[in-house]
Amino acid sequence: MFFYSSGALSIVHLGLRGPSVLPMRIMLLGDTHRNEAFARKAFEHARRLDCEEIIQLGDFGFGWNWLPLTDTLAICRFSAAISLLVEEFGIAFSFIDGNHENFDRLVDHPLGVDGRREVAPGVWHMPRGYRFERDSVSFLTCGGAVSVDRLARTESVSWWAAEAVTPADVTACGSDAVDILLTHDAPITSAFFENVSTTGYGIQADVDVLRNKILLETILTVTQPTLTVHGHVHRHFVQDLGSGRRMIALAHDRAALHRAALVLDTRLDGWVEFLNKPLRTVRSAEKAQ
Repeated sequence: MFFYSSGALSIVHLGLRGPSVLPMRIMLLGDTHRNEAFARKAFEHARRLDCEEIIQLGDFGFGWNWLPLTDTLAICRFSAAISLLVEEFGIAFSFIDGNHENFDRLVDHPLGVDGRREVAPGVWHMPRGYRFERDSVSFLTCGGAVSVDRLARTESVSWWAAEAVTPADVTACGSDAVDILLTHDAPITSAFFENVSTTGYGIQADVDVLRNKILLETILTVTQPTLTVHGHVHRHFVQDLGSGRRMIALAHDRAALHRAALVLDTRLDGWVEFLNKPLRTVRSAEKAQ
């Protein structure tokens, strides 16, 4: 596992497999919240770092605004903007769902032969339980989280019931071991939540959030990934889970890109993070700052 920063180089090895055969770089990106300016910066950053693919980790912002194509056909405005960036930069793009997607319209797009759904030309949604490989490294995705403020939202307008992880999603993720787990929400063992006892939105919101995190923890426990990466908490930190395993939280569109993006590099058998300052590792007993 490799870290790159502007002032120093720290090296830790993931040890996933042998020498790389088909090397590539993949950018993982935190919450975009349909922010087109932020998305462009991410693509520019990805090009500078020679990334071939971007995978966005939920709260993408699908389906909030629509552009009419004909009298009966429309396209998600943000998806269309990303599609143009895919064409301009020549970088592949996929996303997992968060808790701020229009799930009613998302499922209107059928799953393709590879298990993803194309929501705009070159823009792909990876559903919960989706497995894939890049250069012999195995990945598993499970989007979804709980909107704690949903009582102030309107169902099927600004909140969708399908946002939360379900036991069926856990089943879809399977029991086979995986190298890298990509989620939107954080599992319950995340250091971010050690000193957080309530959401501040009532008991039901607290229960729903806890349930979501326990379900993700089940996936983490069963599949034993070496690396878990998530968004949702709008913070950036790295947590040591022990036994060579780590969890990384990525920030969001209102943060600097060095906190919102992570680059996996299969040439180095690990991951690369280009930062403006050295990384801080958060131990399991230490609250993330």
